Amino acid sequence: MEAGVAVGRPRSVARWAVLGGVLYVILFVIGTIVTFSGAPSGDAAPAKVIQWYSDSGHRDRIHIGWILIGLAVFFLLWFIGALRRAVSAVDGEGILTGVVSLGGGIYAALALASVALSDGIRTMSDDTYQHRVFPELIHAAGDATWVMHATGAVGLGGMIIAASLAFMWGAVWPKWAGWVGVLVGILALASIAFFPQFLFLLWILVVSLWMFLRHNSLSKIASSI
Repeated sequence: MEAGVAVGRPRSVARWAVLGGVLYVILFVIGTIVTFSGAPSGDAAPAKVIQWYSDSGHRDRIHIGWILIGLAVFFLLWFIGALRRAVSAVDGEGILTGVVSLGGGIYAALALASVALSDGIRTMSDDTYQHRVFPELIHAAGDATWVMHATGAVGLGGMIIAASLAFMWGAVWPKWAGWVGVLVGILALASIAFFPQFLFLLWILVVSLWMFLRHNSLSKIASSI
């Protein structure tokens, strides 16, 4: 009985961990909306920036967005772990498995760093003399964190390409799905252009659901290696 529990628990964790991708997409989108909705754009007049960020309610909303995005990346880590396990079932401890781990970890680290930097600078008026707002710093934070997050997507692109090739070469996916995944991974390298971010979010969402529904099949592949 105890042996059965010991075997069952890792499989149960692996099955539910794949849904971390779904939770990541949902929380990341909601957190981004909460954080940036209504905020002045980068080329807004300084007076408008000062007025908006002087509102403590707006700063509190940024903190909530920071929490939501942080939780999103937390759940993404579980998805990355589950994805690595699935890739290792067809690649062993090969290069593709390693790229999935490293790429996913690089993106997660830079995503957390970017949202932390954004929150810290955009709400720093809480701790300044007379709660002063510095529009230039807020503008710099917006540019720096955007580039940081887009740079992290290089790791995510590597993860997507590696997983897509592994599933295609292992006959887990049809060739068309594998090449679509490779294309998404390549486009993720250009996340600075904004649109590719929708594509990698969609890839994570679809693959997360697919892995959850096909968990038993993937487990059989893993056990045969």
